[in-house]
Parts: sequence; C-alpha cells; structure tokens
Amino acid sequence: MKPTAKSTVLLWAVLGAAVCIGWTRGVAWGAIAEHAAITEYKGPQTCVACHPTQARAMFGSVHHQWSGPTPAVSNIEGNAGKADIGFNTYCGSPLGSRHTACWSCHVGNGKVPQSEVSAGQLNNIDCMMCHSDAYQRKAVAPFPTGDFNLDRYVDFIDASRLAGGWLDSGLAEPDLTGNGEVTLADYSIFAGHWADCTSPDAPCNFQWTESLSYTDYLGVHRSWTLPKEDAQGNLQFGPDTGKMTVSIVEAARNVHLPTRASCLRCHATAGGGDGTKRGDLSSANVNMPRAKDVHMGSDGADLACHHCHASSQSHREKGRGVDLRPSDSAEPMTCTGGHCHPSDPHDSSRLNLHTDHVACQTCHIPAYAKDGVSTEVARDWSRPFWAQGLFGGQGGYKPDEIRADNLTPTYAWYDGTSYVYVLGQVAVRNAAGQYELAAPHGDVRSADAKIYPMKEHVSNSALHDATGRMIPHVTSTFFFTGDFSRAVEEGMANIGLSGSWTLVDIHTFQSINHGVEAKENALACGQCHSSLSGGPVRMGLKGDLGYAMKAPLSTVCAQCHGYKNPKGFSWDHDKHVTSKRYDCSWCHSFSRPQRGLKQPL
Repeated sequence: MKPTAKSTVLLWAVLGAAVCIGWTRGVAWGAIAEHAAITEYKGPQTCVACHPTQARAMFGSVHHQWSGPTPAVSNIEGNAGKADIGFNTYCGSPLGSRHTACWSCHVGNGKVPQSEVSAGQLNNIDCMMCHSDAYQRKAVAPFPTGDFNLDRYVDFIDASRLAGGWLDSGLAEPDLTGNGEVTLADYSIFAGHWADCTSPDAPCNFQWTESLSYTDYLGVHRSWTLPKEDAQGNLQFGPDTGKMTVSIVEAARNVHLPTRASCLRCHATAGGGDGTKRGDLSSANVNMPRAKDVHMGSDGADLACHHCHASSQSHREKGRGVDLRPSDSAEPMTCTGGHCHPSDPHDSSRLNLHTDHVACQTCHIPAYAKDGVSTEVARDWSRPFWAQGLFGGQGGYKPDEIRADNLTPTYAWYDGTSYVYVLGQVAVRNAAGQYELAAPHGDVRSADAKIYPMKEHVSNSALHDATGRMIPHVTSTFFFTGDFSRAVEEGMANIGLSGSWTLVDIHTFQSINHGVEAKENALACGQCHSSLSGGPVRMGLKGDLGYAMKAPLSTVCAQCHGYKNPKGFSWDHDKHVTSKRYDCSWCHSFSRPQRGLKQPL
C-alpha cells in the first residue's frame, strides 16, 4: 500500500521521538507528585500541567481577562473592563498603546487574553505572579510557536507533540494555524521553525527588542530600546533571575498562597506609582502597624488579602470598588455578613442604629494615604514633565501630578451599584461641570445605601466635539513625546474618528475600604454631628447627604403643634424619635421603616 503524506509525516515524528526518549523527564509532560519534585521550570506550563482545573478557573477571572460581567454598573450591558472599553482618570485607556507596562502586572505571561480557552491561553497564565513572592520577571525573546516544550529549540520532541495533535484533534496546542485542527499547514509552519531553531549554538535567535524613535514636543529627537510586541500587543515574559534571591526552580518548588506582598506587587503601584491610584493601598500595607490597619497590621490580625476577598468560586475575588466595571464574584463582601463581625457590632444601641445606613469604613477609616505614602489627587495631561525612571531608566514623559497624604475622605451614599463610563458612550457632566467617569448610586432615601468614605480624583482628557465621547488617547505616545495633542489624534485615528476635540475636566469617585483603625481611633460623634462635642465636623449631613429638614421649622412643627425654639439636635431627636417614636418622614424627606416608627397620619 502506498503511504499517504499524513502517514509518512507521522512515522517521521514517531521515529524522531524514539531517538529522544530521555526527554520524558521534562515536567511539562509528566505528572508532578509534589512541588519538591520540580527539577526545571519552563514557564507557566510547569504549573498548568498539574493544575489544569485551577488554570481554567483563573482563565475566566477578571484578574486574567481584565474584563468581566458588570451586574453592579447601571450603564453597561455585558462584559467590560480595562482591557477593552474601560476609560479612567489616570491613564485613560490601553487601546492603541504599547502593552509592556500594563502587562508587567498582568497575571498573563505576555499574551493578550482571548475569550475562548485553549492550551496556549492556559499556558499563558503566570501562576508565579500570585503564588511566589520570590518570583520576578522581565520581557524576554518570544518562544516560536513550534517550541511546544519551551526549551528554545524546535526538534524531535516538539515533532512528537505535533504528531499527537495530528491524531487527536482535541489537542489544541499544536494547532499552529488556529483553525481548530492539526493539518499539513501546521507542519509547514513547523518546518520553518525546525530550520531556524535546531542548532544548539543558536537556539531561536529571534529579535525580541526593537528601537523606537520619536521627536518630542520640544523638538528633541529621542530613541528607546523596548521589548518587541506584535500587532495584537503580544509579547513574552520570562524569569528575571538577576533580581531573584533564589533560583527559579526553588521559587517554583516553594509556591504559597498569595500574601499581602503578592497582591501589592501590582495593586500598590496601580496608576503608575506607589499609592498613586487607590489611596488606601500602597507598599506600606506589606508591613503596616496595627495602629494604621487592624486587619493587615503585622502586629494586629496580620490578614492576607484573600482572608476577606476569596469567594467560594475558585480564583474569583469578592469586592468591587465604585469605579470598577466588572464583578469577579457575585458574592457580596461586607464587614458584618461573614464570619468576622456580628450585625450589631457595638456595645452601644445608638451606635448599632448607625450600621443600617453608615458603613463601618466611614467611622473606622478616619484618613487615607497614611503611613508616609501619598496618593495622587489630580493629574494634568497638558503639563508634561520628564521622568527618568520610565522605560527601565531610559526616561519618558509623565503628566503633571498633584499628590497628598493623610487625607480626609469625601462621604457619599453608595448602595453597591454605580455609574462607570465606558468608551463609546456619551460622557455626562456632574454638578461641578466635570465629566463624570465613576459615581456611586444611592441617597438618603435608598433602602440599601450606606454612607461610605470616598477618594476623589480629577484629571483632564479629550472629548470629541461632534459625538460627545471621550477619546482614548494613545498613552504610550504621550510617554514618548509629551505631546498630548498627538496622542489624542492617534487615538481618534485608531477608532475611526476625526474632527475637533476639547480638553475637558474629568472626575471619578473611588471607595475607600482599607486602613480600618481600632475603635479608639474611630470618629467621635461630633465629627459628623455639629451639635455634639468632638468636632470639627467633616461631612455635610444636611447639605450633602440629605438630612436637611423637608420644610422650614415653622412648617414642620405645625404638623403637630405651634413653633417652638429648637433645644438642640440631641434633645429634639430623643424627644420625637426615641420617646414619641415618630418616623423620620415627619421632619425629613426619607423614612426608616426598619425601625418600626410611627408614620405621619
């Protein structure tokens, strides 16, 4: 019988594999009984080979996809996140920009996340980013697609894996063409890699850096050498052993549950600097004293992030800030709803009444940006400054920043849902005339809303005049040139817009949740209620939060009796509510039915 092309190629691959039978010691193909058995590290697939279930769970998470379902955002249907249609007051959007800086904190190993799971996508999940504090990484030369075992060679070992895919169409990894099966076209691609990457003297010497040159807004010509990215923004990370105190194999053997340091390697520097973005998270949280945070304090509860954020769904995290679009877990995250604190956490019944409509954070986080690490409160893209630390010390431009520390929060009602702007929508202004990018929902009348502490951040950005939409300026172009106009024009071209634009002020609310202090440091009553001692008052209960009388006192009092001079908040409130049990709606524009008070006749 005359052999077919398929049988000939298959025989060639199997014979080749027999020559290299010793290769089976590689961890990517063998089951790892214990982490101590790891003898070499070949990237994420070393972990995924034994933990495919966990990898699949992580694949769909917000941490990997940087996008996800948005049930808590009123103006978004479907999935959204920073990787696709997100836009914020800090960096704008990653659309059109180089990915190296963003990807440095991504749990992927350099490849852009896809919506469909595959072996290649699973092997792009860098487990070590969360499970090894000793691990460090850097951009490296990419592996050729035919190098299935990631040893920098394309040889008989890889050919045997390609042959396995030829026999088993469900094995997606050897599908080099991306058409869902292994065909002769895949062998054609493989043959090219075989020719380039089989020599021990020159294993796959692909060019993995590129030189970029720009003329900045001052007319100065500058050049940078940066990791090479393909048209989709894919690149390749590998261990940065020069910055590690242990070998990569030892790091892989000693993986652990995420610690505060694991999470803060990314979350502390969000926005481009230590403490920049969130205001309640910084490098100080790694080893913070109990006096500044009873939960994360090293001399306090010493909790890791997952103690509060882990959900019952593997590799999903509970909790969502006002300005975040996706929800990684549908499980609510509260102080009193879990195993930590009861629903009536205080000895005082008067204080326990507050927990219905005042979040624990409001009284127990008197300040943010503490412990000597400031946070950014404003940035101005029209005022560039040279920052030598950018691009690995090659320098670049950053927008002007205003930072501050030991800040008093803004206070706002929040019912767990919010408005968060996404690209393609018409931007709306707030009462101050700024274009609002994130704001909490809820007010004094909302049954589920509570008063929460907030950080406010302001910036400026480009609004397309004809459509009223925000323009995703190309952030990396600004970093290279300091020319925001050029970054905007390139951003418009990327999304098919043209015409005039206007530099406008933008604003966002961000909830403050970390930095809970002990009860002895909690706010005193007079810091919120001007009629009580302990001030100064830090929130406008009447003007800002809705506790004003529904009408002049002469009108309110006349509901029951003639006008009487007020005797102060405490006396009047105790007389009408505590004693007579009148509902709030007698005097205010809201009701509190859960207290069982008397409604107006």
